[in-house]
Amino acid sequence: MKSKLLLLPCLMSVFVFTSCNTKKLEAAQTENTRLNAEVASCNTNLKTANDKVTDLNGQLATCTASNASLSQDAAAYKQLKEDIRVQREQFNAALAEQRRALKEIREKIIAGLSSLADSGITVEFQSGLLYVTLPEVLLFKEGSANLGPKANSAFSPLASVLNNYPNVQIYVVGNTDSKPIHTAVFKDNWSLSTERANSIVRILRDKYSVDPTRLLAGGRSKYSPVADNATKEGRAQNRRIQIILNPDLAKLWEMMEK
Repeated sequence: MKSKLLLLPCLMSVFVFTSCNTKKLEAAQTENTRLNAEVASCNTNLKTANDKVTDLNGQLATCTASNASLSQDAAAYKQLKEDIRVQREQFNAALAEQRRALKEIREKIIAGLSSLADSGITVEFQSGLLYVTLPEVLLFKEGSANLGPKANSAFSPLASVLNNYPNVQIYVVGNTDSKPIHTAVFKDNWSLSTERANSIVRILRDKYSVDPTRLLAGGRSKYSPVADNATKEGRAQNRRIQIILNPDLAKLWEMMEK
């Protein structure tokens, strides 16, 4: 009996110990489960973070490449801007030289024709070109394309100046009044105005040795009046020859094409 009484406390102690261990084990297992979940969550977050880092690295590489490309474009643009500045300066310098040459030609022509100052000759700039206008009375009889004796007094000094500027193109344009003409020689005003221009380019070429490749002849008939054809004075002003001096623009066109 005494032995049974001693065994009972021992069994109770074992039960209590076992019960405590079971609770601790369950608690430990619960904690372990929680920690494992946290670890799994951390791993997931870490993977997400790594993916973001990888994506950001990719974006950084793209931005770096784009920046390098933009830097090259900026350098190319800077060079292009500089090239344009240089070309503009060259163009403006060439244009200024052409203006200077035309101004010089104008002064020399005016000086050369000073003895004819009262004859109605005008020397003026229009649209960047130099116009030398000679009245009919100085060159032709009315209705004729044959140059009269007074023509030499105009063309001799004029040709002398033109031969000193070989790059200037020379356009000779005839103009008539509105009175129609129809003769055995001239079918109409077009014929008269054109043949008058031809007579002048021929004398410039043949008598004054002006390079014929610089010469161009044309007629505008009655279609470019400067005065009223209803009056005798107006018609006299319309019957005229225009010698238009055009500077050498080849160099300017070359610059523009670049």
